[in-house]
Amino acid sequence: MRFLLWIIGIPIFLIVTAMIVLPMVLDARALVDLAAAEIESQTGVVLDVKGDAAFTLFPEVSLSANEISVKVPDTQIKMSAQSISAGVALLPLLGSNVEIESVLVDELTLITEANDGEAAKAAAVDTSTLSDEELDAFYAARARLRAEAQAEAAASVVLVAGALEVGELALRDIKAITVDGNGDAISELRLLELTAKDLNTRGRPAPLTAHVLVPGQDGAEDINVILNGKVTSDLSDQTVNLDGMNVAITGATQDPIALTLSGDVELTEQVARMDIALTTGELQGEGSLRYAGFESPQIDATLDLTELNPALLVLAGPEAAAAAETAEASGGDALPLHAIRMIDTRAQLTIDKVVVDPHTLTDVTATLRVVDGVATLEPVKAKIYGGDINFKARFDGHYNSAMVVTSGGVESIDVGQAVAAMDAGIEAAGVANLSWNLSGQGRSSSALTETLAGPINFTTDDITLKGIAMEQMVCNGVALVNQESLTAEFPQDTRFTALAADIALAGGVATLQPLTAQLPALALSGNGELALESQDLRASFRAQLSPDLELMDPACRINERYTDLRWPVECKGNLASDPAGWCGINTAEIVKDLAEGELKRKVSEKAGKFLNKLFESDG
Repeated sequence: MRFLLWIIGIPIFLIVTAMIVLPMVLDARALVDLAAAEIESQTGVVLDVKGDAAFTLFPEVSLSANEISVKVPDTQIKMSAQSISAGVALLPLLGSNVEIESVLVDELTLITEANDGEAAKAAAVDTSTLSDEELDAFYAARARLRAEAQAEAAASVVLVAGALEVGELALRDIKAITVDGNGDAISELRLLELTAKDLNTRGRPAPLTAHVLVPGQDGAEDINVILNGKVTSDLSDQTVNLDGMNVAITGATQDPIALTLSGDVELTEQVARMDIALTTGELQGEGSLRYAGFESPQIDATLDLTELNPALLVLAGPEAAAAAETAEASGGDALPLHAIRMIDTRAQLTIDKVVVDPHTLTDVTATLRVVDGVATLEPVKAKIYGGDINFKARFDGHYNSAMVVTSGGVESIDVGQAVAAMDAGIEAAGVANLSWNLSGQGRSSSALTETLAGPINFTTDDITLKGIAMEQMVCNGVALVNQESLTAEFPQDTRFTALAADIALAGGVATLQPLTAQLPALALSGNGELALESQDLRASFRAQLSPDLELMDPACRINERYTDLRWPVECKGNLASDPAGWCGINTAEIVKDLAEGELKRKVSEKAGKFLNKLFESDG
């Protein structure tokens, strides 16, 4: 706001002052000098015109000058422009009224020096480069600067009346640059063009177009914002109304963003209340948004969306969008901490579809709060694979070692759909339930994954693994022990009457302990490990066999002497490989156990006969 007011206000003040000194001189250069002297005496603003000046009386009274520099007192603001001009209507001057017909400004640069180190960081520095102690100073400085800006806002509105009473306003190639104490740029915003006609404070709609550019950093693409619509001003209640303002944004996300805004802006408090419509790629959304420049949250939104998309960061402001775009361009494994720290938002979200590769959630409702690098989602409810998911999560990026905590559960998911989405090389059917309580920390995405730890509980109902013939595998082992061959046809799928696991997640490994499974003729219990990154699986089970296995094939009969044996089942493989080859019975071990058992039985029999004879002889 103050940025535009200074740019518009200086030419207006110059022409109005020139009208006061006009009776003294008609020489353009002398008139500019006198006007500059009058401005400095009244305001302290130092205006230096190094180039040519021109003055006309018809068809409007106008004054133009080239190569101008402006120094605003008691501030770190410096301005320079290639040319400025302002004109007033001639006839109203006869009645001592000043009506601004036009204000034109070309190639103006506005340079603001940050007041101190903390302010510089709060204004533009990449927070991912700061230490934890510097981050504390950054958050404190940002809060302090908001309070200072709020105190200055009311004074700024006093200038609005003059700035909004202009017949034609044209600004071209305007740069707003923030520099540090050494004069090095730390942020830049460019207003390539702004045009408006019939700006007024009496409620008449005024057409306005503008093109704003945020230069990309570290190789990132420039962000372009183009506005086109009408504004209506009413200074009786200090508001500006936007009626269907169309906004097009490119460079912030992969797809262009189209916004339509309608609502009011309170100038004194700098609070905007908008109805919003959003389109980008496949995403469409609508809702309401409140922006408060000096409050927390700065953005309070209620949005209905067709899908979740990084383009929503645009609603968090240009700083957040630019930071996210820079992080995306840089790639790598780093967390987008700076982008998150630039957001101060609360949102009630209703989303048709959220894709968390490779999973898709539908009918999502969530409450989101992001402030000072901490993002809280609580609660999140959605549909997934025919089941219901309900969880909460908290991402703490306040400091450089980020933390994530999440807990919740999924009920009655369709296992077939879930397994198919993960493309794990397995076909399955049935219903499963999950519950979890996990936490992790680190400075990168991979570190968060590797440190994620906590319990996961997994239960199922009527699970079938297709292409895995567990009964045939077991019967093959039994037939080898019986020294016979199988002759019957076995089902090529495994149907579990019960399947459950307690999973401990730590160090990038999911440990299954215990995992229990029940089939019609055998029971399994054991433990295993799944490496999350490589998807390598290792597991060892003991199978308790039932005499009912003989019904499948005579060679699979269980000798009564070893019905109590635990048959060893070893599994090893990768989730991307053929699951049919993952598991097998360790026949060498079972033969060894049987041989030892048979030896013990024979020794026991011989010892029994010896004892019997001994007792008989004693008798």
